[in-house]
Amino acid sequence: MIGPEMRQLEEKKSRVTTYSDRNEIALNYSLKIGRGILRVIGAWPLYKDSSNVEKIYSYSVNFFCYFLFTFILVPGLLRIFLIEQNTRIRLKIFGPLCTCSINATKYSILMTRGKKIKECMKHIREDWKRVILKKDYESMMSHAKVGRTLAVMSASFIYGAGMSYRTILPLSKGKIIIGNLTIRPIACPSYFVIFDEQKSPAYELVFFGQFLAGFAVYSVACGVCGLATFLIMHACGQFEILMRMMRDIVDGKDDTNDTDPDTRIAEVIRHQIRSRNFVKQVEEILQYMCMVEILGCTSLVCLVLYYVIMEWENSDTTGLVTYFIFLLSFAFNMFIFCYMGELLSEQGIKVGITSCTLDWNRLPTKSAQSLILIILASNHPIKIVAGKLMDMSLTNFNNIIKTAVGYFNILRSSI
Repeated sequence: MIGPEMRQLEEKKSRVTTYSDRNEIALNYSLKIGRGILRVIGAWPLYKDSSNVEKIYSYSVNFFCYFLFTFILVPGLLRIFLIEQNTRIRLKIFGPLCTCSINATKYSILMTRGKKIKECMKHIREDWKRVILKKDYESMMSHAKVGRTLAVMSASFIYGAGMSYRTILPLSKGKIIIGNLTIRPIACPSYFVIFDEQKSPAYELVFFGQFLAGFAVYSVACGVCGLATFLIMHACGQFEILMRMMRDIVDGKDDTNDTDPDTRIAEVIRHQIRSRNFVKQVEEILQYMCMVEILGCTSLVCLVLYYVIMEWENSDTTGLVTYFIFLLSFAFNMFIFCYMGELLSEQGIKVGITSCTLDWNRLPTKSAQSLILIILASNHPIKIVAGKLMDMSLTNFNNIIKTAVGYFNILRSSI
């Protein structure tokens, strides 16, 4: 016969195993998009238990990605400064070079933030292990679903526009005959000093190389966006749990143990410190990537608007549609970063309001006095700052778009 105590112990172990499996599945679900893309381009950090095959693959892909970035940037710059004299054509070549340089910079920042990303992942895994209450699990999953949806939408826009630009747009133009010269368009006009890219098989190799380079460039953009949404939405979920814990200081209806208010207050303080430290780590990972994103979005929206006008004047429907989708993808990607920052700031404000509206009068005097430090910490602003220059918010997103349109008007009037 199994005694009551042994039965309770077995049931408890079963619950722990169930919670652990459930939370591991939820963590993989929320992380799958960003981690999958970053692993393809070798930007996901390696761990001590990573196999030799994984290490060799990662280092090889790192080298190959930088080679692809160079394959786009160097011949493109040579074309601008040595071959082309027309300002409009130079501007059209500069667009893909700008996109490549921006994402190459973000890729480099990612490579230097590997240790921080591993620390955040350890932190997140521990947070999921702590989730036992159904209410907390549902809160975490709702935020994870939002982050995953935004990552999928961003990837759809970027890959759709980018791959169309690399394949459909140049192929739709066909061969261009100028006198005795036949020109076959490529996505990024380039100048290779040692060979002529218009002759076979050089043309086919260059075309395929630019396609691969485009895949690497757009994968960096999608991977960074997926990572940002995952990290920030996890932080939002943790602050949601923090608000629940604050409300339970007085009632304690979600607590399975008969603990006093002081113990609950101590748990809230520990969770608050832990959540704020996580936000600090996330900001260290994302701040410079967000700064590059802001500067790049301002430049690219300006340039793509100009390309749309050019294609409209040339009556090129394929080019017009492609560049319009590009415009939407750049603007939407920037919107996601600003929207994530706005959500995190709003969550911080909600935490502050929750701390100030607790029924502290129902607590013992000494316990109520302990809430003062919680209230002070809760009302400290929470935000993601891009390079310590600009907050990521919807207000600043509006300012970025206005700035890009202003630069576009200057560009259009001067050329």
